[in-house]
Amino acid sequence: MVESRSGSPAGLRRSRVLARAPVLVALAAVLTAFGCQSRPASTPTGEDVRLPDQEARDFTLTESSEGKKNWTLWASYAAMYNDQSLVDAKTVRIEFFDKEGKKFSTLVAKTGRVHQRTNDLEARGNVVVTTESGIRMETDSLRWQNTAGKIVSDGFVKVTRQHDVVTGYGFESDPSLDHFHLRREVRAEVTDTEGNVDSL
Repeated sequence: MVESRSGSPAGLRRSRVLARAPVLVALAAVLTAFGCQSRPASTPTGEDVRLPDQEARDFTLTESSEGKKNWTLWASYAAMYNDQSLVDAKTVRIEFFDKEGKKFSTLVAKTGRVHQRTNDLEARGNVVVTTESGIRMETDSLRWQNTAGKIVSDGFVKVTRQHDVVTGYGFESDPSLDHFHLRREVRAEVTDTEGNVDSL
């Protein structure tokens, strides 16, 4: 009779639940061990953190060749990495000089980088170049290629010369901005002496 009652549907369900109980307990233990365990917060390793070899405030760097000054960089802060020959700078102003040592353009930007092996420069963040002749160039980033003597930018560029405005992408110019070209999506607004605007 006892066997008969334990074989009833209710008894069978109770037996199956009891039989599965160890499995459920083991599964819960596994989930607790792997699924519910809080992960430790990731911390930067020694390889992630790059410490400069030197730091400086009110930093100045001048690049010259054959005794003539090519450009001078001022920065509110600079970090130097000797193994990579890099200088990362903040709040940057760079003045460019011609072969006679006369200043012909000034660049300002939020940040800059100097590649000391090549004397190439990078500028990022609200980059503005103004020339002594009154040309103004605006972009988010540009590079100065020292050997070629060129300013290049892959981003959007706006060049203003008096009342004329040219915009586009793929900028390349001499440092005086007298000769430049844009490779794509070029737009121009030319204003004549009477104030009429033509869009090209």
